[in-house]
Amino acid sequence: MKEFKSIGINLDMLAGLLILMLPLYIDAVQDFFIQNLYVIIPFTILYALCCITTVRVNREGIKKELYLAPITLKKKTWREIKHYAHVTEKWSGQYGTQKIEVLWFIDFNDKVCLRIQKKTRKNLDKIMEAIDKFEDKYEIKLEIKDPYLMAYGYSKVKYPTENSEEVKKGDKP
Repeated sequence: MKEFKSIGINLDMLAGLLILMLPLYIDAVQDFFIQNLYVIIPFTILYALCCITTVRVNREGIKKELYLAPITLKKKTWREIKHYAHVTEKWSGQYGTQKIEVLWFIDFNDKVCLRIQKKTRKNLDKIMEAIDKFEDKYEIKLEIKDPYLMAYGYSKVKYPTENSEEVKKGDKP
């Protein structure tokens, strides 16, 4: 079977890179960076290369890896995945609430085994067509507030019940 590929940028990691480069503009610290430039530039390039990832889907499973290096970050077969869900993560912080649209691939222990952000992906529609051939879709779009442990697979996914206000009349499976 043909392999489908989607390239994306990890914005969280890229923001970390920008924060690390912020001291370059401060005059007091500028001398330190100029003296250690031969160390800082290669580490900055390596860090930036880690921001670009690829998601590959084929008949065996789904794999997330770095774009320019053959380093696999996560690899799951279709037998390990129970279903996938479209999720809106609401992260609350000091400056308000941030909504992030993601795909969660949930294993048979009801834990997230792979998380993919939607807005930073290229060719996501072709990837979704291939995933639909192999995997079941959770019918209700989940909306979860502050999924600190849940989003990375440290705790079980909390599904909405029929009595909760999160499930609307038209969204029942």
